[in-house]
Amino acid sequence: MPDRVYIIGVGMTPIVKQNGGSFETLCRTAVTEAMQDAGLSYEGDKAAIGGIWYGNCAQGMQTSQHCIRGQVILRRLGFERMPVVNVENACATASTALHQAIHYVLAGASDLVLAVGIEKALPDLDRLEELPEIMAALPYMTLAAFWMGSEQDRKKDYIEKWRREKSETLGIPYEQTDVGKDRSPFMDYYAVKAMKIMKKYGYTQEQLARVCAKTHHHSTMNPKAQYRKEMSWEEVLADKPITYPLTRAMCAPVGEGCAAAVVCSESYLAAHRKIAAPIRVLASVLISGRSRGDYDQDISGRGAQIAFRQAGLTPKQIDLLELHDATSFGEIYQTAQAGFCTAEAAGAYCSSGATALGGELPINVSGGLISRGHPVGCTGLAQTYELVTQLRGRAGARQVQGAKTGMQVNGGGLIGIEEAALGVHILSQAS
Repeated sequence: MPDRVYIIGVGMTPIVKQNGGSFETLCRTAVTEAMQDAGLSYEGDKAAIGGIWYGNCAQGMQTSQHCIRGQVILRRLGFERMPVVNVENACATASTALHQAIHYVLAGASDLVLAVGIEKALPDLDRLEELPEIMAALPYMTLAAFWMGSEQDRKKDYIEKWRREKSETLGIPYEQTDVGKDRSPFMDYYAVKAMKIMKKYGYTQEQLARVCAKTHHHSTMNPKAQYRKEMSWEEVLADKPITYPLTRAMCAPVGEGCAAAVVCSESYLAAHRKIAAPIRVLASVLISGRSRGDYDQDISGRGAQIAFRQAGLTPKQIDLLELHDATSFGEIYQTAQAGFCTAEAAGAYCSSGATALGGELPINVSGGLISRGHPVGCTGLAQTYELVTQLRGRAGARQVQGAKTGMQVNGGGLIGIEEAALGVHILSQAS
């Protein structure tokens, strides 16, 4: 990036399934930690914040004044006068908030700003009635009509059609196409995408399970993770089937939580020399998806290329990665797309221990979406929290030794065969 901008404070609540407190409580906890981390007083220095980007997806379904969600919550917490921008960009919401905050500073509009990503558990919607727009956007979803139907017999017919098509098109035994109950329609999408890529490059379900077990192990060392359960790869395979090749352990759980980051300019940092361990932003990228073929470069590959150009780095210079593993297949797929290995080698590489703590390229040492949890509007800044914590050497048992540069990739939404939005950031220790 042509100018220097820094993250000087981060904060995050533990990620929980639900009942983690009100929006105000979650926001206050994360923002207080971030401000104190930046050398600011939560009670006394609110007026110093020159702008706030408030990322959230589902608050408007649960509270009034849908269009000014950030102002509603932040006013109650005493943040007034500064501009508040509401950000919603599906699972890439928090990365989008951070991206916009960074570029506000780069534009010279303010020397000190705040990015917030927050989510409470999504409301208990009837998926059969509420998701027709999502279904219409997913050409892989031959089961779309099942989710939009209402009669049991009709649902059974579509499930049968789904299973036969999977078996015949992808060349897997019919018995392996069994599907679990109470799953998200997104998992059907990810399952078909996984099988297409697995068939082309020879990845196995065991490789997915080994990646998943590695990520679950990482989460046992993260006190803020939603799930901190050790699982062997055999236990992952034996877990409840969702839709082949995915078992429950391979699928990210939604949850609730809040993460925040304080961003500042180089001039602010120079004037406040007591700030401890500032982290420099080397790249901040936000892009949208496109229509493409099944095996063409995807959005995470394109975003990573732009980020590497901005940072003036190559993949070999990244010490740790936080990837958007909505399923465990996502780690394998995105590691190759982002240029850290070839597509042909990705299954073996990611399941070999190379991406584990202590390996060549530690990935999702936080536990990732798979076990740290995926509070949709918070996830991108949860990744940022992990990178900053690691680059400062403060990650405790899960510390990546010698980490100087970290990268996060955070996708959001689905249109066609790839995410609708993607945020990528590369951070480093300040020189």
